[in-house]
Amino acid sequence: MEKVAVVIPLYQTKLNPQEEVSLRQCVRILGKHPIIFVTPESLDLTFLSSFGITPKTIRFKDEYFKSTKTYNKLLTSTIFYEAFANYEYILIYQLDAYVFEDNLLAWCAKDYDYIGAPKLRKHHLTGQTSCSPVLFNGGLSLRRVKPLLRYIKIYQLFFNEWLANEDAMFSFAQRRARPFRFLLRLPHWKEALSFAFEQNPKISYELLGDLPFGCHAWERYNPTFWKQFIPQQED
Repeated sequence: MEKVAVVIPLYQTKLNPQEEVSLRQCVRILGKHPIIFVTPESLDLTFLSSFGITPKTIRFKDEYFKSTKTYNKLLTSTIFYEAFANYEYILIYQLDAYVFEDNLLAWCAKDYDYIGAPKLRKHHLTGQTSCSPVLFNGGLSLRRVKPLLRYIKIYQLFFNEWLANEDAMFSFAQRRARPFRFLLRLPHWKEALSFAFEQNPKISYELLGDLPFGCHAWERYNPTFWKQFIPQQED
C-alpha cells in the first residue's frame, strides 16, 4: 500500500488564471507524490500536456460533476474511497487551493482521519471556549481512506445519503453526523490551522505566526493579504 496520493478533482478543460497558478504550484511542490485527477468519464485531458503533466486519472460518471450537490454525493459515497484502496491517505486538492511546502508526509504521520482548514468563529478569535464542532473545509483536506470508508458504511446503515456539504459530514458539523463522532480522529482547530487557512487568513496568520501547509479559496477570502505570498497569475 502506498502512503498518500494527491487527488485533484477536475471537470472542465478551461482553467482560469488562478486555477492555473494552483495547478502549477501543486505540481511544483507536491510532484514527488502520485498526482491523480478525478474527472468525468467524458472529459478530454489532453490540455494538461501544456502543464507538463501526463495525467493519472480515476474517472466517475459524468452525473457526479454536474453540480455541487452531485459532487458532494460522490465524496460521501463508498465508490469514491474504494477507488483509492491502494493508498492510506489522499489529499484532496481542489484548484482553488495552494500549498507552500511539502510536509505532506509529516501530516500523514499525525494519524488523523480527516483534516482541513478550520472555519473560525467569533469564540475562536476571542479565546472563548466552546464544545461545538469545527467545520474543516474539504477543498484542501487530508483523508485517511479506510476509516472514512468504514464511517460512510456505518452511516449508511442508518441514513440513505448525506444531503449537506460533504466536509460537514466528516467534521461532524451537522447534527445528523454527531452520534458517529467516535468513528473518526480529528485534530483540534488550533493544530488544523497549521494545516490550512481559508476564511480570515490575516487573523489566522496572526494566530499561527507563520504560513500553514496550504490554503483554500485564497482568491475569495482577502486576496489582498495573499498577494504577498501567492502570485496572482503565471507570467
